[in-house]
Amino acid sequence: MRYLIVNADDFGFSQPINEGVCEAHQKGIVTDASLLVSSPHAQHAVQLAQKAALPVGLHIDFVTPFAHSSTPDFGPDGRLLQELLNREYKKEIKGLFTTDELIKIRREIRRQIEDYNQMAGRLPSHLDYHFGLHFFPDVMAIYLFVAEEYGLPVRWGVQYAGSNPLVLAPAQLCDRFRGLEQGGVDLFLSLLQERWHGVLEILCHPGHVTPEGLPDTYNHEREYELQTLTHPGLKAEIQAMGIELVSYDWLNDHRGSDLL
Repeated sequence: MRYLIVNADDFGFSQPINEGVCEAHQKGIVTDASLLVSSPHAQHAVQLAQKAALPVGLHIDFVTPFAHSSTPDFGPDGRLLQELLNREYKKEIKGLFTTDELIKIRREIRRQIEDYNQMAGRLPSHLDYHFGLHFFPDVMAIYLFVAEEYGLPVRWGVQYAGSNPLVLAPAQLCDRFRGLEQGGVDLFLSLLQERWHGVLEILCHPGHVTPEGLPDTYNHEREYELQTLTHPGLKAEIQAMGIELVSYDWLNDHRGSDLL
């Protein structure tokens, strides 16, 4: 049997995105979401998720305008973001993080988990991250250590970070689904036709258009993703392929099982 987690990133980015994510869960195939806990729209997202019975994880955020901390290393002008952009887009390594900086990163991940816990009344269903923290092996080690500390599953892409020796995670990660005006269902199904076993996570970014705009350019594409993920025939097509839709809560409940 193959199992599929469909996780909606950027939950909390805006109220229209919150509404679209919950719609993609209630009317479509989204099984999980991950929350930008520092956003002013995060509480709205949590309230909608509770009404929709949508499992929610934490979208660790060092880079959006919502990110804030007492240290200048984090946030939109921080060194972590600048180094991330250098590595992800320029394929350059400008510098390494000091031990002190890595300890601050651990402290910030813990803070976001505790903020989530206070807001939602429970720990997140899992940890993942905004932008490509997998370009930082040292930061990914901190990510795993904190996840182990809290007993949380994580998103993990072997194609980026190698094998995960420590914490429960889906066996494979697919980040190649995109919002298309036409043909989005065909793209989604083609990703499932690739060879995989166990649990696959496909990340997505559904939402309604945010009229006032967003700090990124992926606004109308979110609406296209929502249309694909709520397409009337998509769930039946997935089931016909022998794939079961599951959540990170399911993954955690089956920790140590032969199914994984």
